[in-house]
Amino acid sequence: MDIPAPMDIIARISPLKKELGFLGSFSMGFADVGADIFLALGLIAAYSGGAMPLAILIAAGVYVLTGLCYAELASAIPVAGGASVYGERAFGKLAGFIGGWGLMLDYTIDIALFAVASAGYLSFFFPALRPMLPIASTVMILVLVAINLFGIKESSWVNSWLTVGTIALLVLLMAVGFGTRFNLETFLSGFKPIAESPGIHNFLYSVTLAMVAFIGIESISQGAEETRNPEKTLPRAHITAVSSVVIFAVLISIMALGIVTPQVLAERSDSPLVAVAQALPLAGILVPIVAATGFAICFVSANTGIIGVSRVTYSMSNHGLLTRRFKWVHPTFRTPWVTILLFSTVAIILASYGDLFFLGELYAFGALTAYLIASLSLIKLRFSEPNIKRPFCLPLNIQWKGVKVPLLAFAAVFGCVAMLFLVIWLHEAGRNFAILWFLVGGVHFVLYRRYRNKKDAQDAVSSVEKM
Repeated sequence: MDIPAPMDIIARISPLKKELGFLGSFSMGFADVGADIFLALGLIAAYSGGAMPLAILIAAGVYVLTGLCYAELASAIPVAGGASVYGERAFGKLAGFIGGWGLMLDYTIDIALFAVASAGYLSFFFPALRPMLPIASTVMILVLVAINLFGIKESSWVNSWLTVGTIALLVLLMAVGFGTRFNLETFLSGFKPIAESPGIHNFLYSVTLAMVAFIGIESISQGAEETRNPEKTLPRAHITAVSSVVIFAVLISIMALGIVTPQVLAERSDSPLVAVAQALPLAGILVPIVAATGFAICFVSANTGIIGVSRVTYSMSNHGLLTRRFKWVHPTFRTPWVTILLFSTVAIILASYGDLFFLGELYAFGALTAYLIASLSLIKLRFSEPNIKRPFCLPLNIQWKGVKVPLLAFAAVFGCVAMLFLVIWLHEAGRNFAILWFLVGGVHFVLYRRYRNKKDAQDAVSSVEKM
């Protein structure tokens, strides 16, 4: 007999509004990941050369496996928090905290990184913004804060429409690119033995950059408590977002290398698709369209970062992993206003003074940690709670002692561990900061859990004395 998840009860009595449908959930995932292509394509080309599609495919493999794990977990445990909730359910509060703490870092960086990128694309239309990008990005974040304070329905509306427009424009760009300027010989000329060009070290570095381009599938899970019919909606949104992002990333990388050289993309690493559009016959029309697309998708991604960080901290607070103040919900708008304001303020500071290359290095650490915890949690829950209701079940299982052992989840764990090793090895500055971040988080977790245990014990004593 299928046993409903205890978390379902929490979801039903959650004070958060259930406003998200399939398009809203899908947009949260596509926007957060799709925007990464607009930033990472030139950087990947700088280190991978003509092998860029291969680097993207390797990272996409890990992304697809992890996305399928999230589809099962989100349908079985439809509660905001993602890897934090899954880790706690499978392994206890420490694993839940580590997953959530890494996500808090990534979502905050996401807000800052894509607010600046969005302002940068907007400066194509308003050149006077170029020397004032920190101020412009601050204004972007404040606008998004206002939208999110009013409710996720309004925030989701922004995500959905901008995502639909972005997809339409990307399809248009590829249609023109493949139909007019794509040259198969130009594309194939970049393929050389990896040891020769770009070299093993550079290629592995490009794979880690490509992984950065696939961060964000966690965002769909963060809106779980505000999703209508989450058992069906969340798996569909995960699978659709994963497949569409991979298709766009691979096709756009192939198209780009069939039109311009990797060197051109590397030289325009801040706006690689603009360089591609400039090489097309309708450049006068397409370049502004690409700039507008870059602005829209980056703006949506920054918005998704605010949704994500506010919901994961709300969930962690609800589960006793962070201070209870983080689960305060606005009495009128029923949104987690404390976390929206706090982490958006941190993002404004990062956007104003942070080094975006350094932030880019940090971007993968927390997400890969969360991906690893989620994949391990799926395996653990298959054994510890084999009868939990799973509206979507990961395919390719083998039966062992009455348990469906998920082979794809083991592959996801292997992929996450390998990618995390590469990121730790190749990103020194990000590695050092990430170690500090998790050490601070560990100290906070130990101290807060001691406080909560002591407080709970005192409350228990007081209750007994009143009886």
